[in-house]
Amino acid sequence: MSSFRAMLLRVALSVGLSFSLWAFVSFSQNPEESVTFPDLPLEATGLEEGLVIVDTNGVPTQALPQVDITLVTDRRQLAQLRPVDVRAVIDLSNLGPGDHIVPVNVRPTRNNISFTPRLVDPSSVPIRLEQISVRQAPINLQVQGNPPFSFERGEPKITYTGQPIELVEVRGPLSRVERVIAAVATANIEQLRATYLAPLALTAIDVRGQAVEGVQLTPATVTVEIPINPVVGLKLVPVQPTVVGLPAPGYVIAGVSVNPPLIAVAGSSGPLDLVDVLRTEPINVSGARALVEQTVPIIFPEGTSAREGEPDQVRVTVQVAPITLPLQIQLPAPVTLAGVAPGLQASVNPLALELTLAGTSQALATLSQAPLRAVVNVSGLGPGSYRLPVRVDLPPGVSLSETPPEVQVTLLLPLAPTTTPEPGGPEATPTPEPAATPTPGATPEPAATPEVTPTP
Repeated sequence: MSSFRAMLLRVALSVGLSFSLWAFVSFSQNPEESVTFPDLPLEATGLEEGLVIVDTNGVPTQALPQVDITLVTDRRQLAQLRPVDVRAVIDLSNLGPGDHIVPVNVRPTRNNISFTPRLVDPSSVPIRLEQISVRQAPINLQVQGNPPFSFERGEPKITYTGQPIELVEVRGPLSRVERVIAAVATANIEQLRATYLAPLALTAIDVRGQAVEGVQLTPATVTVEIPINPVVGLKLVPVQPTVVGLPAPGYVIAGVSVNPPLIAVAGSSGPLDLVDVLRTEPINVSGARALVEQTVPIIFPEGTSAREGEPDQVRVTVQVAPITLPLQIQLPAPVTLAGVAPGLQASVNPLALELTLAGTSQALATLSQAPLRAVVNVSGLGPGSYRLPVRVDLPPGVSLSETPPEVQVTLLLPLAPTTTPEPGGPEATPTPEPAATPTPGATPEPAATPEVTPTP
């Protein structure tokens, strides 16, 4: 028994010495060395079905950070080692939606090489996973431009592989899919004279009309057909609003306007020839005390319709204002002469006029603050009798209800002095007689000067 144990010890000792000798010789002849491979691509494995890697904005991404790896291996393998022999991997197995910090693992890509990772930078990376969602969204066709005059646009048709389509499938991260409200396509028919037919790409949009990135649409392209046909007849017709009801007591409709005032109406020659004006649905202004604005539909006669692109309703504005009642009063106004030449005597007939004045009560009340006068201008006129118009100065808001009457104006020279000589005696000193006072309404006749009646 003891000899058997001794034999086992000798065998173990022999093996250990042999291994030590092999290691010593190998290390001496093929020592370990280190090498660094920068910017190696990072791979993800083990991603659960129904999940997707997204960036900080929730957009799917395949871009992962690059890593720098320092390896330790022997000199012989190092001579054959290339960057493609090293694989940097993150394992996403058993990870659900949310943010995660995942360690970076380093593996060889070939079985006949070995190495030991000494440094991995970064050693772990942040990863965000999100659930994939699928839903349907309606197709929204936006038509830009208008065909030329005498052509009209028909109802668009949207098809896919020859079949009508209204909905598309939206697939992507849950947070991005929930933002999509429609898939939009844009067709431009500006000045087209033939039917529009083209494949159009669809774009997912949100409630603000902005494109939503990170989602896939199925189908991504649809075929759009928009008929462009010549119109049998076109006619520009004015729109006349229908206003019903009465404003509040003391108020009146001051004006009615419509926008747009003209509508292009399409139809066959018979019905179109009978259309001279377009009526609207009634606008009720009963009891109104202020501006009334409404958007009301247009009533198109049978056999006619609005041209494609024209509105089928208008904006009507009814102006309601307080009633201003004009008043009339009669007031006397003395007649005053202006511009009488020096040395002339003047008279006027009549001395006062009865004037009929019109205006609001507020305007007529201002007459109490200044006397009312009728002025006759005789500047530059010599002796004689004239019929002249009067000028009445009135405050703002007051007017004459009738043409001012003319008055009779008489201009006279003073009477010449008279003398009475005594027989046989000295000449008497002439004694001037007092000038005659003209009687209102009469035309004095001077003794020495014949009456002259110039034409004014």
